[in-house]
Amino acid sequence: MKIQNEQRKQKELERLTKLSQLKKPAGYMLLVMIVLTVVYIVDEITSNMNSTMQPYALFDLFKIASRNVNSDEYKNAINTVAPISVASNFLLIITPFYKALSDKYGRKLFLMINTVGMGLGMLVVMTSANVAMYIIGMLLMMFFTPNDMQVLYIMETAPKEKRATYCFIAKGVALVSVSLIGIFSKMFLRADVPSSWRMVYSIPVVMAVVIGFLSFFLLRETPVFTEERIKVLKGFEKKDVPEEKKDVQKSGVINAVKFIFKSKQLRWIFIAGFVFYATTFYTSYYASVLEGAMATEMVATALLVYPFCNGLITVLAGIFSDRIGRKKVCLLLGSLALLGILAFVLSCRLGWGPVAAGIAYGCSIGGLWSMSDTLILTMPAESSPSGIRSSVMGTISVMIGAGMFIGQAAFIVLQNFVPMDVLFMVLCLPFMALSLLILLTKVKETKDVDLDNITEETFK
Repeated sequence: MKIQNEQRKQKELERLTKLSQLKKPAGYMLLVMIVLTVVYIVDEITSNMNSTMQPYALFDLFKIASRNVNSDEYKNAINTVAPISVASNFLLIITPFYKALSDKYGRKLFLMINTVGMGLGMLVVMTSANVAMYIIGMLLMMFFTPNDMQVLYIMETAPKEKRATYCFIAKGVALVSVSLIGIFSKMFLRADVPSSWRMVYSIPVVMAVVIGFLSFFLLRETPVFTEERIKVLKGFEKKDVPEEKKDVQKSGVINAVKFIFKSKQLRWIFIAGFVFYATTFYTSYYASVLEGAMATEMVATALLVYPFCNGLITVLAGIFSDRIGRKKVCLLLGSLALLGILAFVLSCRLGWGPVAAGIAYGCSIGGLWSMSDTLILTMPAESSPSGIRSSVMGTISVMIGAGMFIGQAAFIVLQNFVPMDVLFMVLCLPFMALSLLILLTKVKETKDVDLDNITEETFK
């Protein structure tokens, strides 16, 4: 068995060595960005599809002939499905273990698995014959969408001075592409055909499966992973790393947690992100605030406007992140999120109209999610050694994401006594301000860091 393991390692070493020596063809980075942007589009569509199609799916699966969202039948359907959606957050516990596997088996394989997995989840929902099957499909979609393997792939493939720019451009295009759900709905959705909602999933399913498999054949393994894996296979851990630092080079969730709390830089990134994530609850209830402030047709206008503002802010965030640094851009994005949510509430309260409300909300969530991505993905990736990077990213995303439960719990209790829009300001503004203060005073810049040579000493 030992001899077979050594032979297998030797073959893998030879393969990776040859791969590292191959010259990339002209236009390869453009190909990478096209493929990964399409993957990002699939990711964003998958993330938003269920919430958009939920009424029509429930009308069909629960045989609600009235098609009335205010009916007792519909409320009972929501009571059946909603608890499963909340419980699905526990899937996040598995995420770091799943994501850590890419530190051993490669980014390319898991980019394919993740993308095809999203397509499989949508396919199960699309073909569900009963509620149980529908819920299984939802859970599959919710498991694969948070992993963001395409982000890690860009981070380890793009030139270091353009990492954030490429990431945010891809995400910006993907966010705007969420409007495709509306186009697909107009193409396929029919009020007189209860099952027509299923066809809205058809094109995204094909996109996910096709681009998932194509990514495996069109893309090479990331150079950062390849070089790190070669070092490991050559016995780098045993020969070249001091005894007290060996654990830094090992992947896995336990080692990632240890490293996050051992590293002052990652520890403060986690704290700042955890506090900031407590404000994300308002993204689940903004539509209720809009509905309470304006007519339904005006709400539709606001919903049309905000994705474009969101996408624009996201693209600009990436460009400025590479120019002025992650820390400074986070301070700008966090301030934009804070001012945006304030403007959104005022737009609804003072009757400024749907366009103003849509712009304010789009700018707010553009700042919110761009800063969140920087704290969860970019800065942890640029603060971790290659051998443990994916494990740290997967683990810290779960740890930071747990902050949302604080905001959710406070909101669920207090909304019984205080109007929703007032709670947005009362809860979001202090948490956002505190997170920005922590970021300003405790976290160090990661722009232009050499991903191949990060150690515990890098940020001391």
